[in-house]
Amino acid sequence: MSTAIADPADPAVDSAADDINGGPGRLTIADRVVEKIASQAANEVDRATGAPRRVLGVHVGGDDRAPQVDAHVDGGIATVSIVMSVAWPSPVREVTRRVRAQVTERLADLAGITRAQVDIRVSALSAETTTERRVR
Repeated sequence: MSTAIADPADPAVDSAADDINGGPGRLTIADRVVEKIASQAANEVDRATGAPRRVLGVHVGGDDRAPQVDAHVDGGIATVSIVMSVAWPSPVREVTRRVRAQVTERLADLAGITRAQVDIRVSALSAETTTERRVR
């Protein structure tokens, strides 16, 4: 019994594979997926917090748990805008540098984004809050 090995250079083999697999195909990452990954990545950085809720420019409540993210993907390139707060007292430049690096790394690892432009706007410095209860 002899087994024939298909020649990948043969056009008949290539078209048969495309028919079986539905064409050569490509993977498209939605903007919303990149936004979720970037938001989670930014939230993983120590001292980075969500942006405060505002109505007509007035602070109305606590900080959101995660930074606000808007993203646009074009092929393997993403443009990401993040609005966040930094816990006071922390060096803003250091925290935003770590957020930018974390977001870029996570997008590469999880979504295959080869290049990301990450723009960060720090909208507030939030005071540290402790979850400990004080006895008076």
